[in-house]
Amino acid sequence: MKKLALIFFSLLTFSSFAQNASVYKNKASILFDKGDFTKAATNLTLALKINPKDEKALGNRALCYEKLQKFDLALKDNLELLKYNQSGETLGSIGYDYLWLDKYEDARKYLNQAIELLPEKVVYRYNLALTYQYEENYDEAIIYFDEALVISPKHRPSLISKTRCLVKSKLFEKASAVVDSFFADHRFDVEMIILRGDLKKQKGKIEDALSDYNRALVILPEDTEVLNKALKCLFELGYHDEEIELRKREIELLLKSDWSKEAKALSFALLGFAQEAALYYEDALQSYNESLKLDPTGGEGRIYYIRSILKAKLKDFEGACIDLAKTKEIDPGKDEEYDQFFIDDAEFEEFVDYCMPNP
Repeated sequence: MKKLALIFFSLLTFSSFAQNASVYKNKASILFDKGDFTKAATNLTLALKINPKDEKALGNRALCYEKLQKFDLALKDNLELLKYNQSGETLGSIGYDYLWLDKYEDARKYLNQAIELLPEKVVYRYNLALTYQYEENYDEAIIYFDEALVISPKHRPSLISKTRCLVKSKLFEKASAVVDSFFADHRFDVEMIILRGDLKKQKGKIEDALSDYNRALVILPEDTEVLNKALKCLFELGYHDEEIELRKREIELLLKSDWSKEAKALSFALLGFAQEAALYYEDALQSYNESLKLDPTGGEGRIYYIRSILKAKLKDFEGACIDLAKTKEIDPGKDEEYDQFFIDDAEFEEFVDYCMPNP
């Protein structure tokens, strides 16, 4: 009777543990669906304490870590899972983790194994192609993107990444053909719009490129890379008022970000260039001042020099002379070159007499 009771008690205990593990996994599933990957991983950890060999819990916790971009922890779980589950999915997940840890040879090893087991799984060929793209081996990357596209001709990530590789390889006509085909199918993707803009700009169609970048900015209003692409177009087109407004938007974003002071200083300086080109001299002067507050070196003296030119235009000869001297101090050995600009331009004759009495 005592022995029977012990067996009954052990069965109850096991049942309780199993039930608790299920509770944790169910909680994790709900939290995952809500996007709370940290708490989901915590609940799966509790489930794994009850059963360390729980394949579903291991795989799902690895997925949580991937969502949190903790690829080292995801890899650890997936390698543990591989001891119990040698499926193509497990191998593919390991390859994916190695990819994002920049261990491309290891990634290829596992992705190739995954492809052998699941040859129709497009994402493994896509990830394999990325290992070559990130190594800037664009020819090899294109081969595997094309393999992915044989399986799934409309696989958007492969089309976009292949186009990027073609652009990097300067195969602009082929890149344009991919982009044109994409939009001919009445499909939409902001990355493709940006790439189309890049290709138009490369062909010298600056207005058309600007149009695409502006469309992208409606969707990605805080994307500083796209902002810069649009700003360069505005500069080339001489649309200084539009450039000024967009540059102010960029500065607003940069000031709220953790970008370096040098990057913020450069943006203020570029705002000053646009304002000066639009003849808003006082505004330009203020922008140069803000730039120099952030970066007192003035970009190796260049901003001091540009400000000295503007001050000379505004007849602030003393200030211009001080800035010119600061330029020469920061960037020595070019005194004659810096002076010659003023000497050669009749607009600065009074300044030359003031600051360089014996040129």
